[in-house]
Amino acid sequence: MMKWVMKLRWGILIAWIVALVVLLFIAPNMANLVREKGELKLPDGYPSTIATDLQKKHNPDSKGEAYIAVYTSSTKLSNQDLTNIEKSIDSIKADKKDLHVTEVLDSFDTPELKDQFLSKDGKTLVASLTVDAGDTPVKQIRSDLDKKMKVKGVDTYLTGNALIQEDVVQGSEDGLHKTEGITVVFILVVLLLVFRSVIAPFIPLLTVGISYLTAQSVVAFLVQYLNFPVSTYTQIFMVCIMFGIGTDYCILLMSRFKEEVGGGASTREAVVQTYRTAGRTVIYSSIAVLVAFLSLYFVQFDLYRSAVAVGVGIVVLMIAIYTLVPFFMATLGRHLFWPLSKNIAHKENKLWGLLEHLPSYDRLLRF
Repeated sequence: MMKWVMKLRWGILIAWIVALVVLLFIAPNMANLVREKGELKLPDGYPSTIATDLQKKHNPDSKGEAYIAVYTSSTKLSNQDLTNIEKSIDSIKADKKDLHVTEVLDSFDTPELKDQFLSKDGKTLVASLTVDAGDTPVKQIRSDLDKKMKVKGVDTYLTGNALIQEDVVQGSEDGLHKTEGITVVFILVVLLLVFRSVIAPFIPLLTVGISYLTAQSVVAFLVQYLNFPVSTYTQIFMVCIMFGIGTDYCILLMSRFKEEVGGGASTREAVVQTYRTAGRTVIYSSIAVLVAFLSLYFVQFDLYRSAVAVGVGIVVLMIAIYTLVPFFMATLGRHLFWPLSKNIAHKENKLWGLLEHLPSYDRLLRF
């Protein structure tokens, strides 16, 4: 197999690049899919899910999400503040259609709600909005409502399940970007220490990076068309696991390749021997990890089920390890370990050499 991979390596590289570019252009946006389908839900049978089902049963025509508009100040709201807040709420009522608001409930039109909607210390007042977002992004609705809610001298906030979910998604996206950056930097430092080479550390990063972007696009298609489990943590799971095991596998293969080349084998022979030995270890290990993550599909809780996407990532990663890594090995040869490419022969470890001269256990017993 490796002989064919090396013979067709340039065609394989072009195929990877074309596939990645096409997938990045046509794949659904993962962040949007998480917003649409990534809400964490409890399995059937829990009290909260039963209550939700009963609510839908008795109110089948009810549409929209409950938003809470909050007006607050560090001091008691003055009469002028209350007047300005009322104008703010009236402006929302006047543009209900454009704001996707179907109902507004406040203590100005319904004075009997004053005790429930105005805090005892008089510093905070709330109003209830029912919003039917439809296809409009929650982010856009929030932005439009925030503009209407602005009141001089008063802090304003919006809350509600949809808005909390949006904040969770946004927070996970920000965390994902930080995780990606920290992971790449940390792995690069480790690889520089392991190989002491300028070129070698970038091979695992390129291989795993291409695998991750490809796998993410594949998962996006599965989520869009096959209702594949997804959550706000799916991409973070994929980044951590794929970069972790992918780097580990690449270190194993490249270290073995270094030994083979350092022992006098030609580049082609070294690649074949590397995958004949260390390659088997990588395959067996990846199968174990793959089975573990695919089994999560049968878990009821959505958060854990969403980690099954890592299984897709492992499949793509293994294809890359068996095609892209041999490409770099066969193309660069000894230069892969530059500037130490001329002195990469395996050296005897002085510690093990010393231990070899110590008396064995059998000899000590005979003594």
